[in-house]
Amino acid sequence: METLIFNRRMLLNQLFKPTDENYQLLKKFNETLKEVVIKNYQQSKELYYNTKKMLADSGSSLQFEGVECKIFLGKDRQYSKSNPFQGEESEMIWEILNDEGYNDIYCKYGCCMSFSGYHGEEDNKTEMELMGMQDADDCWNEGLDREWSHNLHLHQHFHNLYDHTSFSIFDFIYVRDFYTKFELKFNQNT
Repeated sequence: METLIFNRRMLLNQLFKPTDENYQLLKKFNETLKEVVIKNYQQSKELYYNTKKMLADSGSSLQFEGVECKIFLGKDRQYSKSNPFQGEESEMIWEILNDEGYNDIYCKYGCCMSFSGYHGEEDNKTEMELMGMQDADDCWNEGLDREWSHNLHLHQHFHNLYDHTSFSIFDFIYVRDFYTKFELKFNQNT
């Protein structure tokens, strides 16, 4: 099954053409995911400091390690209604792509393998750092027509989905809603 999923992704990615419509779809996806990452970074940071204060005020012996944040495709991880490929088969493929047995990296880390929340050391992260970019001209466009996609300034989170998960570009290019999971991480002194 893993071979079929891999071959499906490779074939569909080869069918992706550098058209004006695809440019706009990819641009909107990239920008939307960027906004979600920035928002969740800010929420993780706020949750971190609120939790630290609450623990200090209560005199708790728990050691707070940080806020884990995972961002997944789709509202409640559901198949995008804006994807033109609708139907029972599309939804079944989406379920398979959200199964840890077939897309383990995505299920473990979400869309953003290089963004994991807030752990107290990330106070001065810039927007560029959150996106895994060196400068404003950076573009994580490996596998795409480089000239066509250069001005999209695709960030590392796009690259992670495109290169390191079982999703094809057609699976996520229409996604505009995301599901976020926050977890507070603790250790208790005994």
